[in-house]
Amino acid sequence: MPRIKWMSFCLALLLFRGGLVAQTITKGPYLGTPQDRTVVIRWESDQTADYSVFYSRNKSLNKSAPATLAADTHGRYLYEVKIENLKPGKKYHYKVVAGSTSSPVDVFKVAPNKSPTRFVVMGDSRTHPDIFKAISDQVDALAPDLILSTGDLVGSGGNFDEWQKYYFGVAGDVIDHIPLVSALGDHEGHSDDGRLFAHFFMPRRDHQKLWFSFDYGDAHFVALDYRYPDSEEMIEWFENDMAASQAKWTFVYLHRPLYNFGGHRSYWSDGRWQALMHRYKVDMVFAGHSHLYERFYPTRPLSQPDAWPVTYITTGGAGAPLYRAGESSALAMTKSVNHFVHISLDGDRLELKALLPDGSLLDHLVLQKKEAGYDDHYMSLVVPEENMELHAMFAKEISQHLKSIPLKKKPALLHLNLAAKLCAQDVSFEIALTDSAQKSYIMEPVRGAIKHGEPFTGVLKIYPKQSMTISRWGDIEPEIMLTATYKTDLFEETIVGKALWYPDY
Repeated sequence: MPRIKWMSFCLALLLFRGGLVAQTITKGPYLGTPQDRTVVIRWESDQTADYSVFYSRNKSLNKSAPATLAADTHGRYLYEVKIENLKPGKKYHYKVVAGSTSSPVDVFKVAPNKSPTRFVVMGDSRTHPDIFKAISDQVDALAPDLILSTGDLVGSGGNFDEWQKYYFGVAGDVIDHIPLVSALGDHEGHSDDGRLFAHFFMPRRDHQKLWFSFDYGDAHFVALDYRYPDSEEMIEWFENDMAASQAKWTFVYLHRPLYNFGGHRSYWSDGRWQALMHRYKVDMVFAGHSHLYERFYPTRPLSQPDAWPVTYITTGGAGAPLYRAGESSALAMTKSVNHFVHISLDGDRLELKALLPDGSLLDHLVLQKKEAGYDDHYMSLVVPEENMELHAMFAKEISQHLKSIPLKKKPALLHLNLAAKLCAQDVSFEIALTDSAQKSYIMEPVRGAIKHGEPFTGVLKIYPKQSMTISRWGDIEPEIMLTATYKTDLFEETIVGKALWYPDY
C-alpha cells in the first residue's frame, strides 16, 4: 500500500477508535419539563460523545454547559443538559455541539414568575401523523409557552421505531423551542410498562410511578398516572403537592377521563378523585383516551353547595381514529372531530379556544376567577355531580363487552349491577335496544327502580334477527347498541351506550 494511503488509513482508524467520527443527533434537541429558573434540553445520538449546549440571551452563544449521558437504549444514547440560574420569562438562543456536529440555533423561554401564560392541551396524537403535523403547525404559529399532552403519542410505546415515526419526526420542529409535557397514555403504559416513555421524558424516574407536577407562571400543573386510580401513594403525593401549591390556577391532566360520555365512556375514578378535585380547588381536569372533544359544564355535588366547581374536558383528537360523541345536559360542547385546546391566562381571566387542525374555532369560553369560584354567569351553569354520576353509571352498564355471541337459541347475556352512590333519591329507569339495533336484534326492555342503598341487578337477553360478522378486534356488525332512560325528582336523561363488542372472538 502506498505510504500516503497507509497514513490516511491509520489516521482514519485512530479517529474512529477515539470516537472522533462525526456523530449524528437522531432525535431532538427537545425541551424537558419546565422548572424554576431552569431549562432542560435533551437529544439522542447514534454515538457517545462530549456534547455541550452553547447558549446566551443574544446570538453570541458565549456560555456553555456540558451534557451528561442520561440513558441509552436500542443502540442510541440520550443526552441531557440542565441550565440553571436563568432569568424568568426571558428567551435564550442555544445549540447542541460535539466536535463538528452541531444542531441549528434555536430558542427556549424560561418559565415566568406570573401570568400572562398561554398553553395548549391535546391528546391521542398517534396513528395519523398528517393530522398531528397539521395541529403541530397550528400550535407553532400560535407560539404558546408550553404544550400538555394527555398521552398516546404512539400506537405501541414499547416499539422504539414508532417514537420517531409518530412523535419526534412529526413534532420535532416544535418541541425544540416549546416544551411538550405529556402524561402517560395507555398505548405507552401497556407497552413495556412505560419504559420508553420514561426514557424519553423522565429518564431518571421509576417507570412504574409516572406522576409529577410543575409550575408555570400563575399556574400549577399536575400530571397523574392513569394506571393507579386507587393508589394510596399517588393520592398521598397529590394531597401533599396540592397543599404546598400557592398558584392562582390549577390544572390536572391524565390519560383516562373521570367523566366521559362519548367514545369509550371511560370513568377513571369511583368518586374519590372527584372529591380531591373539589377539596383542592382544581380549575380544570383534562383527559384524552376517547378520540373526540367534550367540555362539561362546571360541576359539584348538590349535597355540597359550597364545594369548588370543577370543569372536565376530554381532548383526544390530535390524530387517532375518531369516536362517536355522546349527549348529555351536562355537556356544554361535544363533537367527534380532530382538534386541540388553547388556553390563555391573564391574572384572574381564563380564555379557552378549542381549534380545528386548520385553525378554525370549535369552542370558546371566557371566565373570570373569584375567591369563591368564578363569575356569576359561569357559576349559573354549574350542574349537579349526582347527575354526572348517574349518567356514568348507566353508560358503563350499557357499554360492556359481551362474553358470548347472540344466537337464535342461546342469547347473549349482559348482567346489570346498578347502584346510585351519590343520588339520595329513587331512580326509575328503562334499558332497551336503540331504534337502529331493533332492526337486527331482539331484546325485552328492562325496567326498574334503584332504591337508595339497594343496588338493582338484572340480565339483558339479546337475540339476533339475522347473521352477524365479527372483526378480529371484536366489533360486531350490525351494531348492538343500548339506550338507557332514567328519572328522579330532579333529573331526567336519555343516553346511548357505545356499540357492544365481543373481545374473545
